[in-house]
Amino acid sequence: MLKRFIILLAGLCSMASATAQDDSFFTDPSLLKPWDKGTFDLVYVNSNILERMRGYNAVLVDQPEILISPDSKYMGARGDELKQLADTARLAMMERLEAGGRTIADGPGPATLYMRWAIVDLYLRKKKRGILSYTPMGMVVHTTRQAAIRDLFKKVDIVELGLQVEFTDAVSGEILGAATSKQGTRKARGQEEDLVTWEELDAMFNTLGERTRCYLDNAEREEDERRDCDSIVIEPEESAGK
Repeated sequence: MLKRFIILLAGLCSMASATAQDDSFFTDPSLLKPWDKGTFDLVYVNSNILERMRGYNAVLVDQPEILISPDSKYMGARGDELKQLADTARLAMMERLEAGGRTIADGPGPATLYMRWAIVDLYLRKKKRGILSYTPMGMVVHTTRQAAIRDLFKKVDIVELGLQVEFTDAVSGEILGAATSKQGTRKARGQEEDLVTWEELDAMFNTLGERTRCYLDNAEREEDERRDCDSIVIEPEESAGK
């Protein structure tokens, strides 16, 4: 718990503007190809992925970058609100990996898988808020990630966002995998916006964490015991109001 607390306090999210087509995040965007299995739209998987994964005993999970769409209806998201989103994503990944017995690394080193990622094209819509929506300092640190993200959704609607992720060797920088995904649908003429719920967002983070854990587990299993990691989809939990 102490290590997680220190990581949470030290984590800073990068805030910038990007379009959905911006692929500058990836080391080599040309590697990504269309994908029709589950959550992700474009994917790259190293051809020797299982052999390479076998050597890793720790995962370095970076703080995700947050990039707001330049045409978002709301551009004034506060730093603490975006940090709630970044912290929630990071903790979801860490919890999934730790649940599978994986070590969370504090920094780059041998036998360490490095995960860098970004929440991009974030299209926000501000909700009306009063003094009762004020967030006390340290709220994210002293609560669960589910409560933190629920608090964020009281302040803004997330209309659309994309997820970009890349896995590399923490020392050599060799690219082992990369993917991009999109959630939500911006309003078109005559249509209603398909908002992203916090349950859907949490499920997307959990799906990524479970697939990463699956790849690491498969590297240690015999061929006939391996799971189909690409088919793993964590379904959103039903909200208490349903």
